[in-house]
Amino acid sequence: MSPILIRTLVLLALVGLAVGLARVATRWQRPVHTTPNLEGLGVPAGLVIFTSTDCFNCRAALGVAADTGAPVREVTHELEPMLFRHAGIEAVPLTVVVSNEGSIVATFAGVPRQRALRRALRRAGL
Repeated sequence: MSPILIRTLVLLALVGLAVGLARVATRWQRPVHTTPNLEGLGVPAGLVIFTSTDCFNCRAALGVAADTGAPVREVTHELEPMLFRHAGIEAVPLTVVVSNEGSIVATFAGVPRQRALRRALRRAGL
């Protein structure tokens, strides 16, 4: 085998490894959110999902939430910016599980996993 071919194959392998590692890293990377302030917003028990109209992951999060059968309240940044500011939301999607008493049981940044979301809903008594 020629040295140029070997170098090319090594370079392609390294690029492939780098792309693979980047995909794995971004899959587990979730935005960090502070606990939202939902006081005075009249949020019902169930799931509250903070979204934006141009967010692909927001649609996926809404799909996962709909599959749970729990009540879902979507708060869209472009339609309700005051709620976003009051709640202190800085990144979307953010899914919040609210109990019947109005307390926050769990928050999920990004697209939540179905199993974790159902577990949080059970803890909330829903």
